Amino acid sequence: MPDLPPHVVAFVLDGTTTRPDVEALYREVERAMGTGHVHLYGEITGVGGLTLDALGENLGRGLRLLPSIGQVDRYAVVSDTSWIASAARLQGAFLPGLEVRPFPTAERAAALAWVSEPLGS
Repeated sequence: MPDLPPHVVAFVLDGTTTRPDVEALYREVERAMGTGHVHLYGEITGVGGLTLDALGENLGRGLRLLPSIGQVDRYAVVSDTSWIASAARLQGAFLPGLEVRPFPTAERAAALAWVSEPLGS
């Protein structure tokens, strides 16, 4: 990823997600939350599932962060897979205060620009 502001956490998902992957992502989200609100950028090119230990880590850390979910303001989901875009829209509908926008990979630069906007924009 290009240089991004400190309030942006970016990740790429391509294939099977392991526990170290989940731990690294949550560390970055928690770091960014320590300075205030957060914008997320997720580039999803392939989904191979979660290993069992990654699933456990994701559930545990996700539950611990639930009270802080209001600190996440924006989530750009970049993917050319239609069901991923639909899932992103659904996620945004269920989490009040979180604006989720799906972008095709051809609009990656627009997605990065959107999540890089200053907080409160």
